[in-house]
Amino acid sequence: MRKSIDERSHEAISANLKHRDIEVLEKNWAHGSDGIDFIVMDDEELIFVDTATKCGGFDVPREEPDQERFERIAAAYLAESEVEGLASIRYDIVSLLVTGSEKALLRHHKNVLNDGR
Repeated sequence: MRKSIDERSHEAISANLKHRDIEVLEKNWAHGSDGIDFIVMDDEELIFVDTATKCGGFDVPREEPDQERFERIAAAYLAESEVEGLASIRYDIVSLLVTGSEKALLRHHKNVLNDGR
């Protein structure tokens, strides 16, 4: 059985995170009606990662950050989990443009809710 584009893109994104020595804590984590694709730890930083995948074309898919949803997810995860050595939290979006059967462009947008303060 062939894997769906979403399954393959999540595998590629997970492999990219691991390659960069980022520990994947959760995949497809949900609380109520809210969900997030990945929860990862990079040193002392807890990162909530949404993904966007697009097949074909020339522009990388865009996903708009939803601060209220992110805050609900972060609060629920922290209430349920024991995360040691936590210094900060951020929200990232990883975009994947599939350009061929074995080719893709991956763009990791870090700290998308940072307002420059």
